[in-house]
Amino acid sequence: MLKNFVKLFSGDPTKKTVEQYRPLVEQVNALEAQFESLNDDELRSRTDIFKARVAQALEGVEDENAKRKAEQDVLNELMPEAFAAVREASKRTIGLRHYDVQVIGGAALHSGSIAEMRTGEGKTLVATMPIYLNALTGRGVHLITVNDYLARRDARWMAPIYHALGLSVGVLQMAAMTENGKKAFLVDFERESPQEDQRHLRMVDRVEAYLADVTFGTNSEFGFDYLRDNMAMRLENRVQRGHYFAMVDEVDNVLIDEARTPLIISGPASGDLEWYGRMAQIVKQLKPEDYEMDEKSRSINLTEIGVSRVESLLGIQLIDPDRPEDLNPEQDRLMGYLQQSLRAQFLFIRNKDYLVQGGKVVIVDESTGRLMPGRRWSDGLHQAVEAKEGVKVEPESVTYATVTLQNYYRMYQKLAGMTGTALTEAEEFNKIYKLEVASISPHLEYQSFGKDAPLTEIKAKDEDGYAYSYFAKAGETEPLFYRRKDYPDVIYRTVEAKLRAIVQEIVRFNALGRPLLVGTTSVESSERLSNRLKAEPVRRLMQYMLVREHYIRANNLEEDGRLIADLVPFNEPIERITPDALRAFIKPHGMTNISLDDETNLNNLLELLRLPESAKNRLKSVLQGGVPHQVLNARRHTEESQIIAGAGAFGAVTIATNMAGRGVDIKLGGELAEEVISAVNRVMGKSGYKDPFDMTHDERREALKKLDSSAYGLYEAEVKNFLQYFDDMESVKELGGLHVIGSERHEARRIDNQLRGRAARQGDPGSSRFYLSLEDDLMRVQGGAQVSALMERLKVDDSLPLEARLVASVIEQSQHRIEGANFDVRKHLLEYDDVLNTQRQQIYLQRDKIFVKEDLSGDVAEMLDAEVTKRVEAGLADEEGPWRLLAWLDQVQPAFDSKNGLFPSFGFKLLLNQIGSDVRRSTLDIVAKSIEAEYAHAMHAIEQLIQRTGESLEAQISEREDALDAFFQTLGDREDNPKPQKLVEEINSLARLALKPNNDLLKKLADDPDDAKDDIQEMLSSQLTIISATRVIGAIQNRIGEQIQWQTPLPSDWDELSDILLNTSRDAFEKKRERLNSQVARDIDMLLQREDVSTDAGKLRLLITLAQGTRTAFDQKTHKQVKQVFTRFAYAFYAAKLLEGKDAESIADDVMNHLETAEEALRETWGQTEFTRLSQNASRLADFGPAARIAFGEERLNDAVSSLGESEAGVLSSAIGKYVLNEVHRQLLLGAFSELWVEYLTKVEALRVSIGLEAYAQRDPLVQYKGRASEMFAQLLEEVRGLVIGRAFAARPRRVEITPIETTETASAPSETSVQIGGTPGGKKKRRRRN
Repeated sequence: MLKNFVKLFSGDPTKKTVEQYRPLVEQVNALEAQFESLNDDELRSRTDIFKARVAQALEGVEDENAKRKAEQDVLNELMPEAFAAVREASKRTIGLRHYDVQVIGGAALHSGSIAEMRTGEGKTLVATMPIYLNALTGRGVHLITVNDYLARRDARWMAPIYHALGLSVGVLQMAAMTENGKKAFLVDFERESPQEDQRHLRMVDRVEAYLADVTFGTNSEFGFDYLRDNMAMRLENRVQRGHYFAMVDEVDNVLIDEARTPLIISGPASGDLEWYGRMAQIVKQLKPEDYEMDEKSRSINLTEIGVSRVESLLGIQLIDPDRPEDLNPEQDRLMGYLQQSLRAQFLFIRNKDYLVQGGKVVIVDESTGRLMPGRRWSDGLHQAVEAKEGVKVEPESVTYATVTLQNYYRMYQKLAGMTGTALTEAEEFNKIYKLEVASISPHLEYQSFGKDAPLTEIKAKDEDGYAYSYFAKAGETEPLFYRRKDYPDVIYRTVEAKLRAIVQEIVRFNALGRPLLVGTTSVESSERLSNRLKAEPVRRLMQYMLVREHYIRANNLEEDGRLIADLVPFNEPIERITPDALRAFIKPHGMTNISLDDETNLNNLLELLRLPESAKNRLKSVLQGGVPHQVLNARRHTEESQIIAGAGAFGAVTIATNMAGRGVDIKLGGELAEEVISAVNRVMGKSGYKDPFDMTHDERREALKKLDSSAYGLYEAEVKNFLQYFDDMESVKELGGLHVIGSERHEARRIDNQLRGRAARQGDPGSSRFYLSLEDDLMRVQGGAQVSALMERLKVDDSLPLEARLVASVIEQSQHRIEGANFDVRKHLLEYDDVLNTQRQQIYLQRDKIFVKEDLSGDVAEMLDAEVTKRVEAGLADEEGPWRLLAWLDQVQPAFDSKNGLFPSFGFKLLLNQIGSDVRRSTLDIVAKSIEAEYAHAMHAIEQLIQRTGESLEAQISEREDALDAFFQTLGDREDNPKPQKLVEEINSLARLALKPNNDLLKKLADDPDDAKDDIQEMLSSQLTIISATRVIGAIQNRIGEQIQWQTPLPSDWDELSDILLNTSRDAFEKKRERLNSQVARDIDMLLQREDVSTDAGKLRLLITLAQGTRTAFDQKTHKQVKQVFTRFAYAFYAAKLLEGKDAESIADDVMNHLETAEEALRETWGQTEFTRLSQNASRLADFGPAARIAFGEERLNDAVSSLGESEAGVLSSAIGKYVLNEVHRQLLLGAFSELWVEYLTKVEALRVSIGLEAYAQRDPLVQYKGRASEMFAQLLEEVRGLVIGRAFAARPRRVEITPIETTETASAPSETSVQIGGTPGGKKKRRRRN
């Protein structure tokens, strides 16, 4: 319909394409004789001449856009000569001459269009012309195929052409053949192998395949190489060299059907799998009062008591006592394990949500109940379930890089494609890829164009009244070539009736020997139809046909389409019908024998199937063994190609999904290799035939018959193969050629057209028909149920088909609407993709710059300045002072061992400035002030913690007492009379605690619940207070670093309790301060005797040593005592006070000056260390690597190392230091971008999944997505900067060796704190209320 519309308003697009490129064809044809006169070397030299002309045209053009235009202009000028060279090379090497329409197709491809060419028109040969032309640029051309088999087949087949013209051919294959994608192949005809997938292929490094002039491969191989290149950490590990020109075979399949297919490189996420097992054991020990669960929302959280219990079981503090609302990275990691273990234990149920099979956790789909092997829950949930069930815990997978095929191909500067069906998707190709569709006429149709055309098209009707057309020689009517017969669709009410009609058609044509290709829309449909072709179902159908026919005759009925009530029971699936039921039904009507071996029944069956007597033996064979057939489901590429190639053989029946076997022609009589045709052409050329390339197959056949067999020479086997092939082909032609049966309409007309296009290849006879049912998916969507109900009401027989072109038109209109809807979806998704595409390009562009930039110190300095400025401003704004700024600076640039001794961090530099001439006294003063400042900070944090906990406790008590009030008020209205234990369970559930009333209180609950209410509320208040006090005490002890003796019992009033907690903490701190100051005073005397403190480096070592100590600890894993290094006190809080009174700008300047000095010291240290190491084995300056070239240039690389003077050695050492630190920065930048980009991909995908909810708030999801993604990307760049700066000084050539001071302290093992609160559970207490 679309083609008719286009023809009506704008002329026939096929003829317009012909007219557009006819001048080019005439030019190429005019050059043919000239190129034929060239010898092989002269033909080869034309490539060098063409390349020189391209280079000359681009000389002096600097602007990228201008260069691209100049490049295409010169290629357009070269096109006639280049195409003529390819045609001549093809004739000489593979024996094939490009037809005029193939020249037109090549021109359309070069122009960056899609060449729509029918199956069998030689698209592989067409591609050689534009590939060669564009390869002259030296930028590489990529030819994309649909599978690995076609990539190597087409590469080997066309390689002789390219080799003859001086071009190289690379081939990409799947990872299993190429050392996980590290290797690829070059076509090398000297490389022989008995294995098809290695014959004429020489394995090389993958980069060599991309350096070839043309590279063949599948879309996934090109896409994955792009992703791997942008994960590489070294420039030499990248393989692709840009994206200039891609030519896509079966372009509609790749750019539309698989457009949204994501290419994903993933791997195991980092994490300790042992923690899943530990947490699984922990959560199994929890009690109901330890967690709150909402099964509806599938959420679960620990209660306060639950957190305390887990902390006790783990022996680890899960909440940072300094900031309980925040988690440090380690706590966050542990809470992640714990949260997923909770969900696995209590929310995900075995044999409901999952099964355990073969040591694997297999998810059960909640909607369908089907098993989903291979699928895994994310975010560690699957690992938690595995740990719960005791099976092997598999690592979680994380996405490292991803891109859709749609987005990958849009990166190419120039894109083109070939297919047999593109016009129906022309709008999508244009809107998304900016590709026009050029409809190329078949070779035979091309010969019927014009007044003097050698062929003419004649329209006729067959014996059943169906219209068709064929080609005859001009002035004659004898059919020479055919157009395909496309019979109208036949539509049945039910799928069962449709399947019976299809099987009947298959049996009929198979008995005749006519080849059949049956298309399905799914693997499931293929298997169902395949089962119907087995012997038993076929015999049952044939028996039913005989029974039905006898019943109609016996009862003088007519086949008028009306329902026959007695036959309705036999409309159920054929496998449910038994021979006994058929015999019992038909016996009263005079038929006693339904055996298919009976001669009468067999003859009747021949009549029913409209088969001649000659088909009886083949029909018997079908009845005995079923219909021999092949099933093709596009699962294995090599097997796929072999099966589809033989689908045109005599008697072949092939069931295939509509898209299976693309790229392989179906030839009548079976496959005829192109090598055979080439051999025949050579034989005929040697026998005096002037131009065998222009002869038809029939002309070649007749000519061969006239030759003596001795003329076949070395090609005797190929000639006999050729002749036999045509004998088989004649038999199939007489039967009508390949018949295509469509078992269901696809939602895309293009797919249906692809299936039809398998028949009538290159003028062969052939036909197609679609069998549909009103229960098919497409029909149901378009109102098939209403039509089916109407047919039932009208009592229409299920076996009656509807055959009307009007129905087919309605179906095509439905398909057109669905295609439009699908296109809108893909176009809308593309708008989302463009956000990530832009960001991906920015990240990958940054990586490219990092790879090639020689000096990265300026980039790192710029990042450092921005990060320091931000941190200084935040530090000064912190109400607790800038101690976090100094802690960060000490982490970024810790003290390191430099060329001139220990180099301080910024914080230590501030402290060193405070040390006067009396080192001992100054140092003791610094230590004392540091301890005092640290303890003051700790006490402030404890005060805040106690205050926050008190406020939280009051709110919890009030909230739960209100809930209990409401509970007790409703007890009087209850009809049941629950027992006290039941009431306690309900109270505990309501209070989210484990209250345990004594017997007296239980009796009160039984006698008068209201009388027990105050006691229950007092218990609740007491238990909540205990929980809060326990957590605060644990936090205090953790901060002080030792167990504390607390008052027992503690008061129940929080204000009184707070005072005791604070006073006890102050006392503990004071005792520890006095003890520590005393220890430091003794330690410093000992250290001053062994340390040289005359230099800043010595003083720094003294400060660092005093702050570190060792103590005895107990290793719970080995159950042995060990020495544990610990921090005795921190300098950061005192050092922060030294910044008081300074403004942000001056502090930032001081920090930057310090860090720049530190970088210079690090550079010198690296230079000295590496110079010393390399000097041990170096004899020439070149042995010092790239640094020698930086220092002295290329001319001195071969000089002896001994020739270096002292000053030159210093220059070389400096160059080495600069080079090493620059490479450290390079790897640091690449690593930061790679690491955080991986995390960002996960976040942005989560955003994309959740953003649809914005529609409920009347906000455009796309606008919201763009805004949030932009914010997230800005945050990503900040995080990259932060990560780079955080690791900028991490790579150091020397380790700082500090010997900690041995102390007499013993590390206290974490233990569960037992807290007792004063008062009795049953006592009276004034209730706490909110104001």
